[in-house]
Amino acid sequence: MKKYRYETIIFTVDAICMILELIASRVISPYFGNSNIVWTSVIGIILLSSSVGNYLGGKIADKEGVKDNLKAILVAVSISIFIIPILQNNILDIIKDVTSNIKIGAIMATVLLFFLPSLLMGLLTPIIVKLKLQSLNTAGEVAGKINAVATIGGIVGTFLGGFFLIPNFGSIHILYVLTILVALLLFCVDFKVKSKSSIFIVIITIISIVLMTVDMNKNSNIGQEVLQSTTNDKVSYDTQYGRVLIYNEKRSIGNVRVFNIDSGYESINFTDEDKIYELVSEYAKYYDLMFKANIEIKDTMMIGGAGYTYPKYYISHYPDKNMDVVEIDGQVTELAKKYFFLDKLIKDYDLENNNRLGLITEDGRTYLNNNTKKYDAILNDAFAGSGPVKTLTTVEAVSKIKESLNEGGLYMSNIISSLEGENSKFIKAEVNTMKQVFKNVYVIPCNTSDTTKKQNNMVIATDKEMNFSNTNAKIYDLKIDKDEIILTDDYCPVDTLIPQV
Repeated sequence: MKKYRYETIIFTVDAICMILELIASRVISPYFGNSNIVWTSVIGIILLSSSVGNYLGGKIADKEGVKDNLKAILVAVSISIFIIPILQNNILDIIKDVTSNIKIGAIMATVLLFFLPSLLMGLLTPIIVKLKLQSLNTAGEVAGKINAVATIGGIVGTFLGGFFLIPNFGSIHILYVLTILVALLLFCVDFKVKSKSSIFIVIITIISIVLMTVDMNKNSNIGQEVLQSTTNDKVSYDTQYGRVLIYNEKRSIGNVRVFNIDSGYESINFTDEDKIYELVSEYAKYYDLMFKANIEIKDTMMIGGAGYTYPKYYISHYPDKNMDVVEIDGQVTELAKKYFFLDKLIKDYDLENNNRLGLITEDGRTYLNNNTKKYDAILNDAFAGSGPVKTLTTVEAVSKIKESLNEGGLYMSNIISSLEGENSKFIKAEVNTMKQVFKNVYVIPCNTSDTTKKQNNMVIATDKEMNFSNTNAKIYDLKIDKDEIILTDDYCPVDTLIPQV
């Protein structure tokens, strides 16, 4: 162990750096989403901080007392990670009040919370190269070896964090564990039981474990209180695909429960016992427009489950109809069972035996690519945080959707956008894309009072003619320019088309 102590340090630190990068996106996502803009901000700032750290680390490495400097830096890294979960909510609340711009907010959040630990970790590579270097004749070999070990550590941290740690343990708990892990690296530098390093390790470990335990118990208690509708606090979960917040609200129409993923309001459900299968969101009621098509609707697919509000309504109100729900995140489905009465629906309507509701855990686009089943209607209510799922917006995806429909079937997509002005770019591009595949595309605003404001719009694509004269639906004549783009798998600039505030 003594022989490879510096390799152990650099391997572990680079693994931690990549885990920290993944956690950064989770910490920021409830405030600014999880789009490419957020990821670009996180990656760019962390690369910048690491670069600055490498430069400053080179200067520190050439000074005397390199081992003492190494220990001091490890202590500083441990403390800088430790304070993230303590300060994150206050800092993010302040940033959210200062700016609603996603780019500015994401950059500010990353700088204030993650710049310092990433910079400090960046100091270590040149210092460790200096400590390992015994002769100028082997300088290249030593530098190459350390960088290789660091890269492998980063790879391990990426897979470990993304595939295992974050979905199973949550971001805040992992930050406390990383705090302890960095502190333990002090033993690799100089193992002495009665040293200042040992005292620091003991203190930071005890405090981290206590705070982690308190947070776990608090979140568990909030979860029970949310279920009993006795609190307005938010219970949080980290799943494979996002940060989930669930909480209750009292509204004029009744008591509701909100399902929030990466800053996006994915579902809202009544908690009053006599309303749990009714619809809260007005836009969701527009899905019933599919019954105005000139075909019989019996088998429906819905892409995007979240709280399963419309599937619960559909199954409970149309006893002769079936629905398959494709939800990418299996943990989200389990949360819907626990908090949003999906388990009660399954029992009330004996869905385990009659197969009226299919729960499919798969990426929506992947399912469409491999699907052989035919549906009368396909509904799209899938979002990546507050933005659309890009892989479902392209002409190739719309073509796959049409292949999964019976003749004359229809496709309905919930698009959040204004209908006029600068913030109407995405819906115009998407409608133009749908028109490349379907003969008729109808845009139905869910609120016609102000078409310049962002709102839910139901876009219906079908080869059949539809008549909405006996409904409250108003077809909006969306103006599409001749040079309007068509979204493709190769060119799909959704992040630049949707509003950034």
